[in-house]
Amino acid sequence: MARLILPTLALMPSLLGVILSCCSNVNTLFLSLAAISNGHEVEAFVNIRNNDVVSKQTKRNLLLLASATSSSKSTMPDFSGGFDSDRIDALAKRGIFEAKLMQGDVGVLGDNNNIKKKKTKKKKTKGPSTAIVARTLNKEGVIKLDGILSASTAAMLREEILERRNSAYDAISSGDEDWRKYFADVLLKRNRCDLLLPFEGNKSLQMALHEILISSNKLTNLIQTTVGDDATLYELSSLISEPGSPRQPVHPDNPYQEHSPLYTVFIALQDITEPMGPTIFLPRTNTASAHAKYNDVSGRDAFLESSPSVAALLNAGDASLFDSRSMHCGGANDEREGSTRVLLYMSFRNPRATEPIGNVGSVLPSVKKMTIMELRSKLTAIFQDDEAGDATLTTSGANDEIQLSAEKGDALAQLQLGISYYVGDNGLEVNHSEAIRWFELAAAQGNAHAQFNLGCCHSLGVGVPQPNVERAIQLFQLAAEQDYPGAKEAYDEASEQQKSELQSP
Repeated sequence: MARLILPTLALMPSLLGVILSCCSNVNTLFLSLAAISNGHEVEAFVNIRNNDVVSKQTKRNLLLLASATSSSKSTMPDFSGGFDSDRIDALAKRGIFEAKLMQGDVGVLGDNNNIKKKKTKKKKTKGPSTAIVARTLNKEGVIKLDGILSASTAAMLREEILERRNSAYDAISSGDEDWRKYFADVLLKRNRCDLLLPFEGNKSLQMALHEILISSNKLTNLIQTTVGDDATLYELSSLISEPGSPRQPVHPDNPYQEHSPLYTVFIALQDITEPMGPTIFLPRTNTASAHAKYNDVSGRDAFLESSPSVAALLNAGDASLFDSRSMHCGGANDEREGSTRVLLYMSFRNPRATEPIGNVGSVLPSVKKMTIMELRSKLTAIFQDDEAGDATLTTSGANDEIQLSAEKGDALAQLQLGISYYVGDNGLEVNHSEAIRWFELAAAQGNAHAQFNLGCCHSLGVGVPQPNVERAIQLFQLAAEQDYPGAKEAYDEASEQQKSELQSP
């Protein structure tokens, strides 16, 4: 089953060919394609007219269908000596028990569908003010922030994080390194890890943070309003959950104290579906009374059973921002229908919370402690270097940075530029020919992701004069030799398609 991954395009060339062969006289055709992701079906509606996808939103949806399936194969090392290593089985069983206990109606974070509204003509209105959202955060303990990171930047950072994780796994498995050099001690590490991220020299992360904290002011304004300009970066890391990771028991990150010690933001780097084990939050549990009920072991089950919960089903680039006193847990990533879930996360320390935090922050020693304003200034300096003529703070400036790196031969930048041209993201117009050109350059350097994308484009005839199955087979084979997910299946399917075409009269 071929999956077109850009980094999340999932189409089936054989199915597409069958439908088109039955409808050869139709110029414009809407197809409902089942994009299979480890057994999980996602419908995508595509308009085939000169190989163009219907709209930018549809293109984005197609782009994001497969990023959940994109995860290079790697062997997870033994995380021995973790704080929960002697009770992993008991904690996993507790997580399963709590899931059954709380299996009533689970809401969706940020969903307002329960509010009945009269049908009126839509008007362009501003969203709620920062002050109102901040009050909601303080009351509910968790809120959803839409689109604080672009889909293409999220996809590229996801790719870089997974590559960094695999390199760390290899270093640990070889016996040369202690796992604590790369990872934090996350609860229930079975198919789950907390990968620490370096800041200096990490362009993918710096670009993402620039978008999150400067291009979009949502998070910055909320942290400033809720905590103040002196809110300090306390954590900078990524959570990665693979199929088979168990549900965590419900927990707060910090014991209760009068002021929230931390505000944490989880940013989705791909669309998060229910089988992927989204984070489950219990709203309004950031209070003294909620913690008292939770800490009463004899009454904890009744408390959890009666408490409403919401699942953070996020689109790529969306985020959940929560008070660290709020009860929550990582969901179970289904072994059959789930797929790799990657979250970028940051926590900001509230200087007015003077009691001990109760946990060690997930951050590398090399990441300096700085306030949110100092972090913004540092990002500004990185992307606005007058002497070097680097990119400005605008979206076009970020594109200039990518373009410059791509022209210098950076394969990841070439891949990102190709994706941006393919979907029309980051201020660029859709240009499939340009997308192909950059995919070609990255593929020539051995980038498996680009090889796979290019193979799918040749298979479907997108951005090229006509479909070229033979070229697609070559590219799928190159990607498969690097164990790129879906490449082997795509190679087999394209080979079968070529065989059928040769045998047909």
